[in-house]
Amino acid sequence: ILDRTPGITSNIGQPIEHRLSHILSGTPAAIAINVYGEDLNTLREIAQEIKTAVTALPGATDVAANRELKVETLPIRYRPQDLATYGLTPQSAAEQVRAAIYGETVAEVHDGVRRYDLSVRLQPDNRADEADIRRLILRGSGGAIVRLEEIADLGPELASYAISRESSQRKAIVSLNVDEGANLGHLVEEVRQVVDPIVHARGYQVHYGGQFEAQRSAGQRMAWLAGIVLLVMTLLLQVAIGSWRTSLLVLLNLPLALIGGVLAIFLSESPDAWRNFIALWSGQGYVAPVLSIASLVGFITLFGIAVRNGILLVNHYGYLRRFEGCSVREAIERGSQERLVPILMTALTAALALVPIVLEGDQPGNEILAPLSLVILGGLLTSTFLNLIVVPAGYALLHRSKETSAEPIPVPPPHSKAR
Repeated sequence: ILDRTPGITSNIGQPIEHRLSHILSGTPAAIAINVYGEDLNTLREIAQEIKTAVTALPGATDVAANRELKVETLPIRYRPQDLATYGLTPQSAAEQVRAAIYGETVAEVHDGVRRYDLSVRLQPDNRADEADIRRLILRGSGGAIVRLEEIADLGPELASYAISRESSQRKAIVSLNVDEGANLGHLVEEVRQVVDPIVHARGYQVHYGGQFEAQRSAGQRMAWLAGIVLLVMTLLLQVAIGSWRTSLLVLLNLPLALIGGVLAIFLSESPDAWRNFIALWSGQGYVAPVLSIASLVGFITLFGIAVRNGILLVNHYGYLRRFEGCSVREAIERGSQERLVPILMTALTAALALVPIVLEGDQPGNEILAPLSLVILGGLLTSTFLNLIVVPAGYALLHRSKETSAEPIPVPPPHSKAR
């Protein structure tokens, strides 16, 4: 119904998402094209040209420009020479016109504890249309009486209901969203290539904002936080394990988890995933999927689970070598068998909890949880499987020169009884 209503543009989203988008870029759209200049008519023309050009781009939807409303106004342009003839100034004439139309407060009425302003103005019949305004009588400083039409030019015209400004500059906004299956990053680059020549040809400025700007800023922040988390994890592993080489071996689970997480995003969120995968495998061009902030949060959560599985293995290897006198080979074989069930149970428990969210990812309300769960689920599948292969092999390579048996667990002497 809204699409068939002329003069109305619609945008469907969520309250929190719209509020954050308005704070960051002033629009809830995925891409906002802000054109800055001084002349309103030129801004409107540029906005319409941009709208026509952007609408033709594949993947662009909900393109809207010039959302400002125009209202019919009656401007009054005073003629200075005629004003001087009757002893009027623009200020005095404007004050009399305002008092006649909007009224002038002449007294204050008290009704108990309430107070009301008493205003005087023309009756509605005497200010109903343009002809009535033209016949308004003004009084000059010398007592001269003149009608408004004799000293001013009046004529109806359409004017902007509101003029958008930013940084002391007028601006026009063209907003658009990304169609389902399209790539936001690629669409932004295509929009830049189309819009920049249109705007720069008029000598105006353009700035690109919207949700992609917030996503890029959040992505950079997440990259810094991920680096800090990785450093802290390395230090904690060194404290817990006591060996830098073994700690780095445990961190090897991170790329193993990345394989499944990236593959899950690639197959689920990229347009025409299987054809895209074949194009990537054959070395041809492909469209990269969008990596959302929720996906980045999922990777950080996934890293913790993957590292925990690695710690379960290497700690048990060290326990068997130190306290039960096993060789490196015996510790790896026995430790892998004894830790297989705990690792599978922890991984399956997390995976089974995430499966319903992934299956219902297209339902309203799952916009954040679905990408996060998808990354964790895909990363768990690869990290759990490869962890049981790569970590034992890496542990054998690191400790093959240390084939010495550790001392058995010391047994404390029995307590002597008091005589």
